[in-house]
Amino acid sequence: MGDLNTVTRGLLHDIGATLHPRGFRGSGAVWRLITPEGVAVIQKQPSERTRRDAKMFYLDTAVAPKEWWEWLAWRTGHTQPMDTSSEIYGIGLMERRVPCPHPADGDHDCWQVTADTEVDRLRADLLTGVTRTADRLVELLQPGRYLAELSALPHKQIGHWPPLVILLCGRGPSPELDAACAGLREAFAERPRAAGYVDELIGWAHARASR
Repeated sequence: MGDLNTVTRGLLHDIGATLHPRGFRGSGAVWRLITPEGVAVIQKQPSERTRRDAKMFYLDTAVAPKEWWEWLAWRTGHTQPMDTSSEIYGIGLMERRVPCPHPADGDHDCWQVTADTEVDRLRADLLTGVTRTADRLVELLQPGRYLAELSALPHKQIGHWPPLVILLCGRGPSPELDAACAGLREAFAERPRAAGYVDELIGWAHARASR
């Protein structure tokens, strides 16, 4: 096979060709699907581990429903719309990295290219994983899907409550939103330093719900 950089670039090109028919757009190592409901992203991230004889990378994913993006934009001062932003911060609860069926050093999320790699097999595994992941991201961008999956979790952890409140506010004032706000306060009750954040989020969510 060719040198590792050339092979890796070829694999990235093949990822783009696979994602394009599903509505994803991008070049290099970031591909985005933009819909009225939000944005889904697949992005190549180099591994922090370095080897002179290998190219190692992850394929991260993110889903940013419109309400989630509005909250982040309001809180951080971002002014760019979702479709032009250089960075997308997804919720990160239902999204997962593209898993590798033959992991490097036991890391099931790390893809690796070496001089001994069977490139055709790697390409087939990679594109199969990318296809499944892209279909999952498309599902999560369907109206109400991310919210439905969050709501259905039987044992919610602290990180589930902020996006639940934010996604519920997109449906307007409701008992469900009030209950989620109460759940958020309870989840953060033992973190007094986060009280300002909780108040800020709940205030924003109620204002957004009333629009």
